[in-house]
Amino acid sequence: MKLTPYLVSVCLLSRAVVALAQSSDDGEIVCLSPFEVSTQEDRGYHSSDTMAARAPNLPVTLIKPADAVIIEFALSNSADKQETRNKELTDSIEALAKEVRKVPGLKLENREVRLTTGDRRKSIVGKGGAVTSFANIVVLADLSAEVRLYDRVKQVRDLIDDTKLRGDTKVIDGPVGLFIRRPNQYRQELLSKIFEDLEVVRKGVGPEFEVLVSGLSGGVQVRACSERELELWIDYSFTIHSIRYLNTLKK
Repeated sequence: MKLTPYLVSVCLLSRAVVALAQSSDDGEIVCLSPFEVSTQEDRGYHSSDTMAARAPNLPVTLIKPADAVIIEFALSNSADKQETRNKELTDSIEALAKEVRKVPGLKLENREVRLTTGDRRKSIVGKGGAVTSFANIVVLADLSAEVRLYDRVKQVRDLIDDTKLRGDTKVIDGPVGLFIRRPNQYRQELLSKIFEDLEVVRKGVGPEFEVLVSGLSGGVQVRACSERELELWIDYSFTIHSIRYLNTLKK
């Protein structure tokens, strides 16, 4: 089985490069970088050792539609006074949350809010370095067959742009990603397909070899495979042993 090296990195908007996202069972979103799979040394089940061979990882995968699109952005405020800076930032977060709640299918979550203390110091030559408070925000937008991904992202971006932020608060666009709820719900489906693959391998190598599978206890992995779909898999591998060789070890 030969895989061709490839790199996944989809661009949805000129100002937002797609990132990948995975959700754990407790709802936490884990952002992943664009990924590269290179298997130039992959030679399938061929072995340079006729007694035992470790086959490369050959994942069975599932393709599932994304439940939502994630739009990330950051807010920052560098006002001179601590009280002004932090109030303008928190008021801006609340203003955005209020606008998001008005739109069905949208949800805003604060990933991190950091309110800095202290005023910017002044000297004879001018002001000191900027003191910045910031917040990392995520908006989850439900996806359906009737809604285009581009339109959903644009809807959220426009909403953010149209919201009046307080004082010196500025918005910085972040990455866009796909989201799936509880990927581990597909573990049994994946395992069933892996065991089917295992039987094919066993029949292929014949009764003179024993095939063992490992890695099935790992978590369900997720990566984007299109603008609306995610690919799920478990990292597993087969180890093929010669029965005759194993018997010699027992003697």
